Amino acid sequence: MCTNLKLFLFVFSILSVKTAPAATLQEAFQSALQKNETVGLSKERLVQSQERVSQVRGGLYPQVALNATHMIQPRPSDPVAREFFPEKQTTINLSANQVLFRGLREFAGLRQQKDLVASQEELRNLTMVQLYQDVATAYLSVLTLERDLKNLDVQVKLYEDRVSELQTRARRGESNSNEVLTAQSTEAALKAEAQLNRGQLRMARENFAFVTGLSSEEVLNDPNLAGGKKLAPLADYLKRVEERYDVKAAREQFSAMEEEVSIAKGAHWPSLDLTGNYYFKRPEGFTEDLNWDLQFRFTLPIFEGGSTQSKVREAASKRMEADLNLSRIRRQAAQEISSYYETFQTRQKQVEALEKSASLAEKNYQVMQRDYRRGLSRNIDVQQALTDFRTAARSLDQARFAVQLDLIRLQIASAEITAPAVKED
Repeated sequence: MCTNLKLFLFVFSILSVKTAPAATLQEAFQSALQKNETVGLSKERLVQSQERVSQVRGGLYPQVALNATHMIQPRPSDPVAREFFPEKQTTINLSANQVLFRGLREFAGLRQQKDLVASQEELRNLTMVQLYQDVATAYLSVLTLERDLKNLDVQVKLYEDRVSELQTRARRGESNSNEVLTAQSTEAALKAEAQLNRGQLRMARENFAFVTGLSSEEVLNDPNLAGGKKLAPLADYLKRVEERYDVKAAREQFSAMEEEVSIAKGAHWPSLDLTGNYYFKRPEGFTEDLNWDLQFRFTLPIFEGGSTQSKVREAASKRMEADLNLSRIRRQAAQEISSYYETFQTRQKQVEALEKSASLAEKNYQVMQRDYRRGLSRNIDVQQALTDFRTAARSLDQARFAVQLDLIRLQIASAEITAPAVKED
């Protein structure tokens, strides 16, 4: 009874220590969104894609330029030549060029760039949900190691009390010194394991700080995300494959490659441009009084060594590649959902079994300890019961945190967790 009271007071002292407000998983994720470079990189790639749309669209509008040239050459000796080629020639004009027809390639190119922007938006969203998984993994790793360390500290305290009790019994002649040494050896091994655990915890906290940008000393709150979670049928999760960001991005890539084929085929068509000039100043001579002109330029490709048709075949191959990639991503998505679904269910059953195992192991330890004091059990039996209790308690806590991470992976794989809205600067 005295040992149980000491254990209760020890655990109570750990749990009753006042700490700073604990950071939630969502707060850690919001910090990562602001400070993690991966999200910033994906945003900049999206900006670049949007600017390429503007560049292609700009090619559909008139191109206007102000031109000025001044040329000096030897004075021609022929009077007629001097009229056409004066000694000094100054030209200042405003020119405009408008594309009238390019085989509809220009519009296909604009649609393609818009598809690529949509694909990049989905990839940015994918980056954010992957970051959420990284944050959750780092977050739960810290909590798992902290809980494991608390379990080890409790077990060390139990063995300290056990050693103290055995030493007292040995002095009274009720136990031999071998029992004391056995308990001391186990206590030392536990303390060594606790030191290793502290080192792993420090590394886990450094990783958490790197991913989130928060302090490595941040107090974390157990989210208990999977408590009593009931899953819908697997078919309901598989229906959400098309809502995944990687699948959406691959679909947009496939659409962009379809437009690539249209662009390549458009090179077979003729092109028509309109160019106009207004002259503020022209060289002296016969053209001096002509202050404007218009030019229509028609080009019909006849033979280019087969390069145009080769580009069409290349574009068709890229389209097939994009189609195969989309098919692969869809199959992979379905496989991930099924795998995470099964893993989560298995882990839930493991937690239920470990809860029962830990409860029975604790009762067995208490019974063995009581019987030992009555001379009804051996010290080795008590030691084994305590080891089983320690192992079951630690396994239960580790499985409880693992099932939470399994749930997050399933929710991300089935597109239940979506990317948050990002405020544009």
